[in-house]
Amino acid sequence: MYQRAERVLPLGVSSNFRTYEPYPIYIQRAQGSRMWDVDGREYVDFSMCFGALMVGHSNPVMVEALGKAASEGTLYGMPHDRELRAAELICERFGLEQMRFTSSGSEATMHGIRLARTYTGRDKVVKFEGAYHGGHDTVLVSVKPPRPKVGHAKRPRPIAQGQGIPALSLQNTLVAPFNDPAATRAIVERHAEEVAAVIVEPVMMNVGVMPPREGFLQELRALCDEFGCLLIFDEVKTGAKLAWGGAQERYRVKADMVCLAKAVGGGLPLGAFGARREIMNEIAQHRSFHAGTYASNPLATTACVTALEKILVPDVFPKATALGDALAEGHNRIIKKYGHPWCAVNVGTSGTVFWRRTPPTNYREWLDQDFEAFWRYWHMNLNRGVIPQAQCYDEQWTVSALHSARDVERMLEVFDEIAREMK
Repeated sequence: MYQRAERVLPLGVSSNFRTYEPYPIYIQRAQGSRMWDVDGREYVDFSMCFGALMVGHSNPVMVEALGKAASEGTLYGMPHDRELRAAELICERFGLEQMRFTSSGSEATMHGIRLARTYTGRDKVVKFEGAYHGGHDTVLVSVKPPRPKVGHAKRPRPIAQGQGIPALSLQNTLVAPFNDPAATRAIVERHAEEVAAVIVEPVMMNVGVMPPREGFLQELRALCDEFGCLLIFDEVKTGAKLAWGGAQERYRVKADMVCLAKAVGGGLPLGAFGARREIMNEIAQHRSFHAGTYASNPLATTACVTALEKILVPDVFPKATALGDALAEGHNRIIKKYGHPWCAVNVGTSGTVFWRRTPPTNYREWLDQDFEAFWRYWHMNLNRGVIPQAQCYDEQWTVSALHSARDVERMLEVFDEIAREMK
């Protein structure tokens, strides 16, 4: 199948994040916490589509709701009742006054940044080194910059993530070190009248799972208030996942704007961005443009309503978090047992193994790992029927609403075998 796919798809896949050596597994079906590939092999899945499937695979509640919705029409191109209910649920859950739908997280951050520029009348955006905010030019900067090019630790050099990104994008994107409020302040101060927004993943996820140091998000909040720029929380990977109300609830910091996708879409392509009415009014007054043929389509909004109303309810999160804690604790216990220089970290339902002795707190520390060890771990897991996380060393595991204690036990049993063999 891989050879057939390579003929029509670059790298044999539809997203660069899905490829790995020697070739990816191709999936035929999925149910609950399991997936089966085209060769009939079964896997316990802790990838959950890069965290998008907090509801689990083929959740029966979701399948029933989508079947009914599909029978009533799959695309309207007009306002409808499920769109309104989904918007009400998102605004209530994430403390927003108004919001707009998109079809992906990339679109959510793209439109959110454009709106911030419109509202402030400024062009520059501050992002953090190592953070991924989607596939558009403003933020495809210093996502995985090679060490020889990164520049000063306190003033990272903006590095394009591949070719085709205009130089102007690099000029308008400032890069700061994560978890360093003093360095971030110095960068914002240097461009005080030009910075429209600071965009941050409250827990940086494309470097495994990197939580904020105590007080870091609060300092960003104060910094943005002082200099009149917007604080944007990219909650694509944390919204309706770390807690009922996402990272804002967990860390008790209120952002000016929130960008959402993945878990809130219940497994269908849906994103959103929202803010207070004063900011969103720039769209209502036609000063900031937003549109989308598939935005708020009836299937995606049905999935959103079903996920937020019926599946990702408050009592789900303590259970899933407990399983996430058990995974991290179990990994660390096994690591200690065999004396490996590794460590496991989780924040709620998301976690990862770092291939170094201590958890990194910024991108440059994250670079100091034995990534070859990850690829051994990855393939040894697959060969034992476990997908331990999304398929790269910068990703994380997800514990969904349908994972069980037995799934956690199986992953830890396999990790014990792997850790013993890798000693």
